[in-house]
Amino acid sequence: MEVHIVTRKLIKPSNPTPNHLRDLKLSCFDQIAPPTYGSFIFFFPADSCIRTSSKDERLEKLENSLSEVLISFYPLAGRIVQDRNTIDCSDQGAEYLEAQVNANLNQFILEELDAKLLNHLVPYPNELVFTPTVLAVQINKFDCGGLAIGASLSHKFADGYTIFSFLNGWATSCSIGVDRVDCLSFETGSLLPARYTAMHKIPVPDDHLENLITRRFIFSAAAISALKAKAVTLGGDSGLKSQQPTSLQLLIAIIWKARIALAQAKQGSLRDSLQIIPYNFRRKTAIPIPPNAAGNLFRNVIVRFTANDRKLELQHLVNLIRNEIKYATESFAKAEQAEDLFLSATNSSREIHEELIKGNTDICVLTSLSKFPYYEADFGWGKPVWIASVHKPVEMVLLMDTRFESGIEAWVTLEPSNMLQFEQDPDILAYSCKPAKYFSQWSSAAVN
Repeated sequence: MEVHIVTRKLIKPSNPTPNHLRDLKLSCFDQIAPPTYGSFIFFFPADSCIRTSSKDERLEKLENSLSEVLISFYPLAGRIVQDRNTIDCSDQGAEYLEAQVNANLNQFILEELDAKLLNHLVPYPNELVFTPTVLAVQINKFDCGGLAIGASLSHKFADGYTIFSFLNGWATSCSIGVDRVDCLSFETGSLLPARYTAMHKIPVPDDHLENLITRRFIFSAAAISALKAKAVTLGGDSGLKSQQPTSLQLLIAIIWKARIALAQAKQGSLRDSLQIIPYNFRRKTAIPIPPNAAGNLFRNVIVRFTANDRKLELQHLVNLIRNEIKYATESFAKAEQAEDLFLSATNSSREIHEELIKGNTDICVLTSLSKFPYYEADFGWGKPVWIASVHKPVEMVLLMDTRFESGIEAWVTLEPSNMLQFEQDPDILAYSCKPAKYFSQWSSAAVN
């Protein structure tokens, strides 16, 4: 597969940002966020009326609507000033690329191509790179006439909610007009000021992009229901019958269980393990943070499995996950000052740092982007047929919704030997399926 960049430019807001908005303070949570990028790709199938056109009007609409929506999302056209914990919102512009791809869009959806190739469809193929640019987009046009919109947003300012709120806003601007866009609030820096000293920031992993493998495992709604029934049956008196686990709690537990098992096979015995789960605290705290606030508004919830010769059981992991999330929710509700929230976040980072130094506890990272309305992003030619992440430079798991029937797609990035064992885990084999099998059930809607 070849990706040929044919256009590279900066897109500025169509109206200049007022002077009083040109120095945006980052929040204390932005201060400790890793200097990386979050990248996603929205795939749109070929349109027969455009495939034969000499000029693709979609590209012109995308460029113009991006300029218009950046008036409301003005920080995304700015530049991060790290030593001042600010964004200079002087309309330097979002990076904008157009590319021609000599491949078929369906090959990505059906996982016929290496996941690493997805990284060529976004402006920053390695998410561990840091630049002052907040937003960069890449419009990929396939030989088949399909289109893929790749976006990379700086994690120093954007969490999952921020990223998808912008992309949905851009889609609305493109399809029905900028006046219909739901804007974000940029008050977080004043509500959660970066005046506290961060002793421990969220760790930035070493770059292992070329040495890892990314695979997708899809859990259908039927499989999740069967897994839930199994967990309740096996739960006995553990509380799973009286309080059934959520689908996400179950999937986190089954994936974590498989990773603990593969570490056990490597080491010859059970090891302690931490499951790290970033947890969005919008609407969950007494601090008057707007529900549409931009920025990094999450805290890492740490779930600890202690070996102690205990048998590795799914229901035990589910209870650990549920209890820690419940405790985190209760803690958020009690927080009345920014310092309370910030202290809990830095304590989590400190705990992770300490375990990394000791080296006798496995660290498992899982991010869930389930329940975000990313499949509503209609740029004017229909909703995306598929939304993809990219190959990651660190061992981790990302959960995203499927477009169809409430399934969940797990993006798993591991070392090759770990991936081989993960794929053979009995529960992973029993309850997940590969993309080609899953999408064949929805072929008329998914890949045509």
